[in-house]
Amino acid sequence: MDKIIIFSHESDIDGLGCVILAKLAFSEVNYILAPNVEKLELIFRNHLQSGKLESYHKIFVTDLALYDPSLTMVAESSLKDKVFVFDHHKMSIENNMNRYPFTKIVEEDGKGKRCATDLFFEYLSHHHDLIPTKSLEQFVELTKLEDTWEWKNAGDFGKLAHDLAILFNCIGREKYISKMLPILLTRQDNFSLDKADIAIIQQKKETYEKELQTILASSEYFLDENKNKFGIVYANYEYRNEIPEYIERIGNPQSIQYMIIVAMDKGEYGQKSYRSIDKSFDVNVIAMHHGGGGHPGAACVSITKEQKEKALSLNKKDGLQYLANSKYC
Repeated sequence: MDKIIIFSHESDIDGLGCVILAKLAFSEVNYILAPNVEKLELIFRNHLQSGKLESYHKIFVTDLALYDPSLTMVAESSLKDKVFVFDHHKMSIENNMNRYPFTKIVEEDGKGKRCATDLFFEYLSHHHDLIPTKSLEQFVELTKLEDTWEWKNAGDFGKLAHDLAILFNCIGREKYISKMLPILLTRQDNFSLDKADIAIIQQKKETYEKELQTILASSEYFLDENKNKFGIVYANYEYRNEIPEYIERIGNPQSIQYMIIVAMDKGEYGQKSYRSIDKSFDVNVIAMHHGGGGHPGAACVSITKEQKEKALSLNKKDGLQYLANSKYC
């Protein structure tokens, strides 16, 4: 009986998709969720140094690459044959986190854009006899479409992918995991949601439409150091993808190239989510300059305790401008 542990991203359906796959593939699964790579590295290193990982047959890290010093510590330890890292973030590739045999970090390849869930699914299907039912394949594809932002070009199937993300925002991490497992186990011919879930999603969409108007009205607009116009706003983390979608839907009236959503409810002290409005604009470059990273269309930067305290001591406009200029270090 394989005993495994998986460290994954807590913030979206890609990180949770990996946990769900692990629970389908293995009989005994422990999982730990983290908000970002910095927190993940600290948690993982604590487990590594305390010997907590020794009893596991497999150790997976998904949707967040393992960073140094933990990455090098694993490479130099007896655990290097037990650890497997699956990630798809451009920042991780650019930071050379893909340099060991136990790391597989792929943003895009011959199969197109990748996500952690479909990389992990590929591995499990080949190495651990996870049977790829039609329903399971659809679930993996839906997760990938949402996480890579390709759902908008995939018709009704793409809308279902985004509906999964909305459902996750409504019910939370643990309920999402517990809800997906029986669906994937019992509906093997076709992935579908219950009527009750569909009703929850529709109600949330109606709520979003009203709330997004109010949120966007409180946005501030600035030019960055390269004269790119951007918007920035305080909003709860669940709105990080809905706000740019809304801006596009109403025609980008401020003609901005990107949007920063400042979510004080995310992580320990908050997070800045960067989203491209102009699809040719690479927000990963901006995020990496400020101490974070991610993908060309979606990236993030953590906020420190000092930055949060100072921002909240200022008026809204000055606080947002201060956060836009701040670097995480």
